[in-house]
Amino acid sequence: MLVTIDAGRIVRIEGDPKNPATGGQVCLKGLSYARRVTTEDRLLAPLARAQRGGQLERVSWDEALAGIADRLDRIRRESGPEAVLYYEGSGSHGALGQLAFAFWHQFGGCTLPVGDLCWPAGLEATRLTYGANLHSHPRLTSNSRFVLIWGHNPAETNIHQMRLLLDAQARGATLALVDPRETDTSDVVDIHVKPKPGTDAALALGIARVIVDEDLHDRGFLAQHATGFDEYLARLGDYPIDRVAHMTGVPSQDIRDLARAYARTSPALLIAGFGLQRHRHAGQAIRAVALLPALTGNVGIAGGGWQYANLASHCLKPVPLPPRPPRVREGFPVSQLGRGLSHLSDPPLRAAWIEKANPVSQSPHTGAVRQGLARLDLVVVVDQFMTDTTSVADYVLPAKTLFEQDDLVTAYWHPYVQRRAKLLEPPGEVKPESDIWRLLCERLGFDPSWFPQDPRALLRGLLPPGRADAFDRLANEPLDLSGLGEVAFADRRFPTPSGKVEFSSEEAARLWNVDPLPEYHAQADASRAHPASTDVTPALFPLQLLSCKTRDRIHSQFGNLDWIREVERPHCLDMHPDDARTRGLEDGDLVIAWNNCGEIRARLRIVHGLRTGVVHILEGRSQESDPQVNALTDEGVTDMGHGATFYDCLVEVRGAKG
Repeated sequence: MLVTIDAGRIVRIEGDPKNPATGGQVCLKGLSYARRVTTEDRLLAPLARAQRGGQLERVSWDEALAGIADRLDRIRRESGPEAVLYYEGSGSHGALGQLAFAFWHQFGGCTLPVGDLCWPAGLEATRLTYGANLHSHPRLTSNSRFVLIWGHNPAETNIHQMRLLLDAQARGATLALVDPRETDTSDVVDIHVKPKPGTDAALALGIARVIVDEDLHDRGFLAQHATGFDEYLARLGDYPIDRVAHMTGVPSQDIRDLARAYARTSPALLIAGFGLQRHRHAGQAIRAVALLPALTGNVGIAGGGWQYANLASHCLKPVPLPPRPPRVREGFPVSQLGRGLSHLSDPPLRAAWIEKANPVSQSPHTGAVRQGLARLDLVVVVDQFMTDTTSVADYVLPAKTLFEQDDLVTAYWHPYVQRRAKLLEPPGEVKPESDIWRLLCERLGFDPSWFPQDPRALLRGLLPPGRADAFDRLANEPLDLSGLGEVAFADRRFPTPSGKVEFSSEEAARLWNVDPLPEYHAQADASRAHPASTDVTPALFPLQLLSCKTRDRIHSQFGNLDWIREVERPHCLDMHPDDARTRGLEDGDLVIAWNNCGEIRARLRIVHGLRTGVVHILEGRSQESDPQVNALTDEGVTDMGHGATFYDCLVEVRGAKG
């Protein structure tokens, strides 16, 4: 972003034309940072509760740090350092975020969750298949003649990518979409297939079956650069097209047409979003889809390939830290935060430090998360705003924005390292997180020198070997420091155990106890009663709830800004008219969606473009009036990568009284 400052205030934000991936564009959220920095509800001073259940009140930094240090030290002496949970989200990425561990390592350890709420099953599945999470430079999308977009809505969640897709389409490329919803992306594609949510693996294996049966696969590529293909062929025998049509709800002819169009056009690009890996068998689903480019020989060529995550920019050295102590405990999958807070033992958790995250809004089964945090002796939250999570905190410490400290940032779609220059002094009493850790170290008698007050020398030292000179250049332009080139796997060398694309992965079986071959598992039926109602007969919950992303927010961020609230879409419950009719519901009705985890209220919106049996509501709670979608999601864990299963969410919907 290019940021214009006048009299100490941001007056304009523009895209940087020197970034070829973004093309000089900025999304709505990026533009709204100008408001985020100065909005009236930003936290500008520490807050604390005099007693549990009391009100948060302003305190000095001395009071806050003294109280936190005293309670952390007492818990460590009485129960050990593992009794403290450090929970870090992705609210503000930057290399300096790693410095938190310079405190925790000196503290003697802590408890950490494992995995990630966002995309880890897909990352691991891609690594098992191709050896690394890389894809070609986004601008090579213009070379594509066919683009298959799977479980992704770039018109809302990656406007830079959407610009490139429209450019490819204008050059003659065909755009195809796999998504059970109609979206802004589906409005412009040439082909739209709507499978039942969670059946992506079956659809991918069915497409592969058509490709092989009609001899459309690339025999030369497979002979030289693939392993396990014969076993994969045998697995395809379990997926005749009529069976796949029954499993997915996609007509047989539509599957055949999509398979033929994809396999007969080169170069073909397959772009997968995060949606298809939000269920228990997510890793196997991603593996099944990720193999289609290899099956058709669309790997290592400009305009082709598999696009899920590009970690080429993740080439920075680790931040220097004290030695890792033995008492750093990986306690539980991050999707099971509520369970871990309440049930972890030896020792049980007594405190939590939460930064760059809002788990009471964004974690599965948020009711359990709130209850778990409420029972702790100490909860510290570092944030820029009051949130659902600060409502259960004992101390709330004000956090910087991205404009208030130098840092280096990496990406997960383009290959560039970028320098985030300090443009403003933190307002009020706000301190960068690294300063908070340094001051806390001083309170506890630890070495504070790991936290430089001017981080630029430290950041320069994080650049790849021989590239320290790039730090000054990064002040003016993004740089690709990976040395990997623009076409992923152009040399057809894959860092897998076999050195080839792995259609069958013994590593997957060994690490995750899954079948070496990708396979489809049907979502289990749910027969669960509402726990708050003893007079409800257990019944099947027939509707699958999807909670997708929106252009207006990043999860629970930005929805508090008046600029966003003026233009964003309402968080309604979307339902197909046939499903509404059978329940006696009409557009605009106030409804209750419920299951064994909880219930939420929302206005009903009739949507003809949604699959029957599927309901949808936008995720990301920022205001009291926003439905708390994650009151309904459970604490499932993906088959690999320790991810969350947000879309394994079955509900029933009824009209609300009053």
